Order: sequence, then C-alpha cells, then structure tokens
Amino acid sequence: MTQSARWLRATLAGGLAAALLLGAGAAEAQRRGGDDREFQLGLGAGLVDPEDSESAEVYLSASLRIPVGGGDPDAGDGQWDGDHYRGRPPHDRSGGGIVGYIEPEIGHWSGGGDNEDIEDLLAGINLVGVVPTRTADYYLGVGFGVHFFDAELRREVGGIDAVITEEDERFGGNLHVGVDVNLGPSAALFGTGRIDILEGDIAERQTKVYAGLRLKF
Repeated sequence: MTQSARWLRATLAGGLAAALLLGAGAAEAQRRGGDDREFQLGLGAGLVDPEDSESAEVYLSASLRIPVGGGDPDAGDGQWDGDHYRGRPPHDRSGGGIVGYIEPEIGHWSGGGDNEDIEDLLAGINLVGVVPTRTADYYLGVGFGVHFFDAELRREVGGIDAVITEEDERFGGNLHVGVDVNLGPSAALFGTGRIDILEGDIAERQTKVYAGLRLKF
C-alpha cells in the first residue's frame, strides 16, 4: 500500500467517525427541540503547495456551511432588564458546545513551471465541528471530493522533447483546522490550514493556507 493510500484510508476513517459524532449530535439537538444555528457562506484565497511542484500557487475557494447538529438550544436564553441581558444574549453561542456543519465546497488552483502546467478544480464536501466563543469560532473538519485535473508535462523521451497531457478525475480526502474571528453577528474573518491527499502520482499531496470572509445568515 502506498503512502498516499494509507493517508486516504486514515482520512476516510476519520470522516466516518466525524459523521457518527455529528449524527449523534443532530439527533440529540432534535430531541431537545433544536436551536438557531445559521448558514454560513465562505469566500477565501491563499496559497497551495503541491508536492513535487516547483512553486506555490494561488488557491481560491468557496463553501456553504449547513447546520446539522450539536450546540446548546438554551444558548442565548438571557432576559433583557432594560439595561443589559442577564445570561447569554441572543445569538451568543459561547459555551453551547460543538456545532456541526455539512460544508459543500469548490476550490481551484492552476500553475506550473518550465516543465509543467497543472490545473486542479475541486468539488467536495466536508464535515466540520465548530467550537464557538464570544469573539472567535474554532473549527476542525474532514472532507472528501473529486479533483478534476488537467496537466501538461514537458519531458525528454529518448532525446526528444515530448509533451504529455493528462485529463482525469481523482478522488481525494482532506483534513483542515482554522478559526473565525467574529466581526459581528453576521460576518467573520477566517483563516484555514489544510492538507489534501489524492490518488495518483501528480500533486498527490497538497498543503493549503488560505483566509477570507464568512457571511452568516
């Protein structure tokens, strides 16, 4: 078994465990009456460093978080006494436990060097657990997706310069961690560190660091 295959298997196992935990959280939240978690749209940009690549490339991403479970339905149940809230005010989820989200996403990067041109379009889905506080939300996620690759490799074969093209779809898994710094009840700045492990031999491991704006509604 190759190292990439071992990483993929480990990511799959982690994703299954996360799915079970989030499913249990969703069932418990439904039993207790639910809460007021919000949808979250994230738009980000940063850098990706593909394995064996000659340089880092610009990475663009977009995602939509859909709440699925967890959290405390009693969060934000304070009372207004004319001057301030006694207890946590509405929409303050600090202390409410882990909140679960399903997160469809798309991502894109392209680049290369003297000997290669590569384009990678990702369509995937993540399971994300968020720990909210008053000023920031901390999150850990795992995910899976399909990478649509378009590569052009320039190699010398038998003393002759040759161009090798490759277009295929490759399955991959990812593990990521990050933080949202809240700007208010409806927006946050986020930063994410992430590693993607792919099938195949080209850019099979990708390290990504990116940041952006998350809108909550």
